[in-house]
Amino acid sequence: MLNRALIWIAWIGILSTTIHLRINDLGDRPIHADEATGARILAERLEAERYAFDPTHFHGPIQSIVSEPIARIRKEFTWQDLSIETLRIGPVIAGVLLALTPLLWTRNFGIWPTTLAAAFIGTSPLLVYYSRMFIHESWLALFGMIAAPAVFALIKYPSKRVAAIAAGFIGLMFATKETFAISVLSWSLAGLLTILIIYPRDQYSRIDQLISYWKPVSIGIFTTLSVGAVFYTNYFQNPGGLIDAFVTFFVYETTPGHDKPFLYYFEFLLWPKLEIGLVWSEGLLGLIAVFGCIHSIKHRNAEPAAFFLSISLGVHWIIYCLISYKTPWLMLLPWAHAAILAGYAIKPLISRSKRSIAITLLISLFCITYQIQQSIAATGRLANDPRNPYAYVPTSKDPERIELWIEKLMPLDPEKLNPTAVVGNGYWPLPWYLRKIKTIGYWPQTTEGMRGFPLVFATPSLVSEVDSLLSETHAKLPRALRSNVPVIMYLRNDLWDEWIRSSEP
Repeated sequence: MLNRALIWIAWIGILSTTIHLRINDLGDRPIHADEATGARILAERLEAERYAFDPTHFHGPIQSIVSEPIARIRKEFTWQDLSIETLRIGPVIAGVLLALTPLLWTRNFGIWPTTLAAAFIGTSPLLVYYSRMFIHESWLALFGMIAAPAVFALIKYPSKRVAAIAAGFIGLMFATKETFAISVLSWSLAGLLTILIIYPRDQYSRIDQLISYWKPVSIGIFTTLSVGAVFYTNYFQNPGGLIDAFVTFFVYETTPGHDKPFLYYFEFLLWPKLEIGLVWSEGLLGLIAVFGCIHSIKHRNAEPAAFFLSISLGVHWIIYCLISYKTPWLMLLPWAHAAILAGYAIKPLISRSKRSIAITLLISLFCITYQIQQSIAATGRLANDPRNPYAYVPTSKDPERIELWIEKLMPLDPEKLNPTAVVGNGYWPLPWYLRKIKTIGYWPQTTEGMRGFPLVFATPSLVSEVDSLLSETHAKLPRALRSNVPVIMYLRNDLWDEWIRSSEP
């Protein structure tokens, strides 16, 4: 009875902390460029009730699908209506549900290890920060952490029903982002090793044993493709969407500037970094997870689920390290695997002496407390500070100031800012902050007609050209889009003079 009460208290505390860390001041951080491009896709779905998958960029349709009802409930129906909070509610929901996924491993590991794993997931700065951001990875991590135990169940009992369940969530991953293929490969390799090492059937040769999986696997492939087809074709309105979902593996265009060395994730997540008065690291969680991996491999016959997760985590980690294109949020799903293994690591300790239980409890509480401290700092006053390790290419405060300035200028005469031009490339998330301007165009090069435009923005590659064109007709106002990424605002002289007069006391 006491044990059950403690479990309930622990879970109430975990969920309360998980929710608070994700919703507190949710709309305060300036919108990221990736969030703004996702918002544009969502707006198209809201306004035109259509969707066409672009295989060269922007990932799968799930993010806009799950966000559409949230926007409609909040009575936001257009690009101009959308708010940052509305965009981020979906990832918050995914992040909170992610903290519940350890419960799916309770039969394998026990209630206290899975409870601790939930606490690790709920407070991890990586998982907290990026579940407050309108990107695909929060949903990918959630679907992946539901699919993983189903895949393991399929390995133990190769039934058609279990295959369909596992494949259903893998299908949702497929419809979320193309990197689902890395997880499928990781689970497949882990599953193969688990079958051959832990679950050999004496009455079958190993080839025959593997052949016995062909029917469930066939059903799984069909189910995955069916789920993906529903979403990529926009409910069969665009049949070519499913083909494009495979074409994307060959034509997807990565954004320059994200190539990182092999050890990037090790340095980012595990190696301690002293910045802004805080030592940033999730190394303790990683160390506990490594202990869990070692124990699972040594006792693989007794702990097949932990062995499966350990191999899955290792393959995920190696593949992502080998790929030169790296961003912090790609680690969400592998790091959730690590959190499960870190929770599992206490299992062999809590069955020993009271001293080992006390030491385990102290280490776990220290890890959770320190993660909470980092999460609060990372999502609070340092949320878009470039020195915050989790604030990856953050947007500066200047675009927010530009939006406020436009709102103040518009009452003078809303039509005076039409048309506005943005010249160059790499301008996101600027369109989000300019979305209230009625007539706005995005130009790869300057044109003579821009001399008469009331407002022009130029990205760094074209500043010299715009300078020569507008130096006599516009006031030049330098702003920052991101750290070390300027954007220059040119305001026509007559409007600049009018603004100065209106601002005088």
